[in-house]
Amino acid sequence: MQSSPFLRNLARFEETIGAVLLVLVFGSIALQIITRFIFRDPLFWTEEAARYLFVWLVAIGSAECIRSRSHITMDVFTLLLSTRLRLVLAILLNAMVMAALLILCWYGYFGMLRAHRVTSVAVGVQESFLYGALPVGAALMALRTAALMITDMALLTSPAKIEEDEIPPTSERYL
Repeated sequence: MQSSPFLRNLARFEETIGAVLLVLVFGSIALQIITRFIFRDPLFWTEEAARYLFVWLVAIGSAECIRSRSHITMDVFTLLLSTRLRLVLAILLNAMVMAALLILCWYGYFGMLRAHRVTSVAVGVQESFLYGALPVGAALMALRTAALMITDMALLTSPAKIEEDEIPPTSERYL
């Protein structure tokens, strides 16, 4: 099933933001190493900036992992099920994940509002910038989970017989 233009553009946006954040994290850490060990006068803000950027990188990267179905899964028992039963189980599990993500988004939003009163010591921004990664990441993951559920439901309700290779892979299997 083809994804919508909105989801394709969102994926491109997430990948771009992720790449920019990764470069900024690397630059901040490299700057910290250079100023600490070469100039013997470390910058005070680089460690905190790297931490903030890394939190955002993880939040956005988690949504990408849901989109590509690359989160860790345990499929020892599900491989014993029929293809239709596997899809039903995937839809049910994704519904539970979606509920948890929406709860996380809800409470994360209020945590972000609460943290807005506190200012970071080194960087000088409100802590809500750091805590904002939680509701944004949870919302992106919930959106991606909903898209996966729609794809799986469309495959499940199709009148044709579902072949083994039509089921999207859950992840790369390394174990």
